[in-house]
Amino acid sequence: MRVALLITLALLVVAGGAMAQSFGGGGVGEESQFGPPSKPRDYGAPQPEAGQLFFIHRQEVKLALVGAFMIGAGILAFLGRPWLRRLYLIAAVGVLGFYMGGFLCPTAAVQNVLLKTGTAYHLLFLVPVGGALLMGRLFCGYACPFGALQELIHIRKWALRIPDRVRRALSGLRYVVLAYLAARVLVVHTVAFEGFSPFKPLFAWGGTPATIAFTAVFALLSVVLFRPFCRTLCPYGALLSILSRFSLFRVGADEGGRNCGLCTRVCPAGAMEDETVDATECLLCGACGGTCGPTALRLRPFWARRRAER
Repeated sequence: MRVALLITLALLVVAGGAMAQSFGGGGVGEESQFGPPSKPRDYGAPQPEAGQLFFIHRQEVKLALVGAFMIGAGILAFLGRPWLRRLYLIAAVGVLGFYMGGFLCPTAAVQNVLLKTGTAYHLLFLVPVGGALLMGRLFCGYACPFGALQELIHIRKWALRIPDRVRRALSGLRYVVLAYLAARVLVVHTVAFEGFSPFKPLFAWGGTPATIAFTAVFALLSVVLFRPFCRTLCPYGALLSILSRFSLFRVGADEGGRNCGLCTRVCPAGAMEDETVDATECLLCGACGGTCGPTALRLRPFWARRRAER
């Protein structure tokens, strides 16, 4: 854990200079977050641009990378090796975060899929969606650089305890954000709060005072709270949480379960209760199986779980 934290902090220090250079606002030809909208509101149906290419903004590279990370994540989730997963999170931060500029941006993703019609963005968007229908929040738990960096700088022994009632209320906010952004983009056809994803200014090497302050707040919260943005405000995570209810493979107790409650105590996401897994919160991190052993809790087809409960 200390090695991962040191590596993460080193990346933060290296990128700090670039963030400071852009602290005053957008670059040449860009408008400030606080200025008027660059385009008038258009209440017509979104249309693809004339002559628009299918692959734009290096989408073929992004599609290959996110597909590779999702395949590797699926393998690791079945293996259930928490220590190996931490190395995978560092790789996600380095490759999908710093090298590729941070994608899929959780705030912009649910809006761009409705705007970038006729492009490969839909394929890029659907890879994590397919992963959610297959195994649950696989993208959130392994491949998302925004969630990965929050987790890497989290210090478990400093973690604050939040009452379950408050935690459930806060987790509901992400669904409100998802509904608002989806409704807004269908009406206005412009992206809102695009830079307001933690560490987006860091991955993009620049930002505005507001987006950098937003990142700083959630970076500090991440030290004492496990993935605070993921669990309270992330709209893309909210969508994947909804889809994870219908996933084919889910973590569940097997015949090796002892009803000892240890899995509930070690679960960082608060997804365990009496050996029952909440698929909408589970990140497939393997902490529960790593504590109780692979025969106690493991990924199983949902129909096998139903047979075991009869």
